[in-house]
Amino acid sequence: MKHHLMLVVDDDVLSQALVSGIIAAAKPNSRSIVASNGQEALEICREQAVDCVLVDYEMPDMDGLTLVRHLRELYPFLPIILCTGAGDELLAAETLKSGATDYFPKSRMSPTALRRAINTAIELNGRMKTIHDQQLDIEAFGFALAHDFKQPVRQIITFTDMISQETKRLRGERLPQLLKFMTDAARRLDSLVDVMAQYSLLQQAPELKPCTFSRILKETIASLQNYIESRHACVKFSGDAFVLVNATFLSQVLQNLIINGIKYNKSDEPLIEITLSQSADMVVVNVTDNGIGIERQYLDHVFKPLTRLHNRSEYEGSGLGLTLARKAVVAMGGDIRCDSKPGVGSTFSVKLKSAPALDAVA
Repeated sequence: MKHHLMLVVDDDVLSQALVSGIIAAAKPNSRSIVASNGQEALEICREQAVDCVLVDYEMPDMDGLTLVRHLRELYPFLPIILCTGAGDELLAAETLKSGATDYFPKSRMSPTALRRAINTAIELNGRMKTIHDQQLDIEAFGFALAHDFKQPVRQIITFTDMISQETKRLRGERLPQLLKFMTDAARRLDSLVDVMAQYSLLQQAPELKPCTFSRILKETIASLQNYIESRHACVKFSGDAFVLVNATFLSQVLQNLIINGIKYNKSDEPLIEITLSQSADMVVVNVTDNGIGIERQYLDHVFKPLTRLHNRSEYEGSGLGLTLARKAVVAMGGDIRCDSKPGVGSTFSVKLKSAPALDAVA
């Protein structure tokens, strides 16, 4: 059972002791702290992770409703209960309108009633936060899907144009190869739609299968070959391992890291080096580039949705590639971290579950 931290805000010492005592009887595993006024309460909330606030209505300087409005603005999902000396329907309505989770007359305050009110407030605000986070999650994924769909779509357009040019020359020697490239790009797009819809819309975990890492990487590099060649880039790879992954997810992760390493790069010949190390149950994939690098203070922000460290005019993109990459890695039971040095380059370390060699798909 979680030990909740309760904040009692009341300017009356006797009332502080009374409410704290009832909380102790109602929730023995919780701890109460007190504040004598609204300003002190705001300072405590800034310094400590408070689980629920019980605010007295009648206080000097800053009354309970004003404090509720400040708290709700700063902490959208903090459970707040306004306590008053007597019941008042108009005050109750104003209380809820101000952002309080509940309204509680002190005349009804007993361990049983207060425990019910606190538990309900914590549960209700927890659900509201979950819904809010899920909405942000879906919005970010919607942007990320549009972003990642562009790569195979661009490839289909490119190969279609190349086929058209090949046909005009009336030779057509490369038609089978170009058609294969276009078919592969279409299949990747179809697979991406299926797996992302399953994960983001239905909130289902992706299906994981044993795979050979080098096979997925080679297919990913082949899909990016035109982009790699257009930037005179080089992608080197050494080592191999058997991993338990979703092949589509892993391909998208590798694609994002390779593209970023080439895009955010001022070198005449961008270099991406991919190496592996393995322990008993995990495989660590290091993707290192010689790009522009990332300032240390921004390393914790690069995986957040819509985070852009550069102007669009300098580097195009939606700021969602790394967000999608992290979500895909976490969904596969792994982890991803970044280490970087401005002017030298970045290394993204992707931790994946290892798979027995005999079970891996060739």
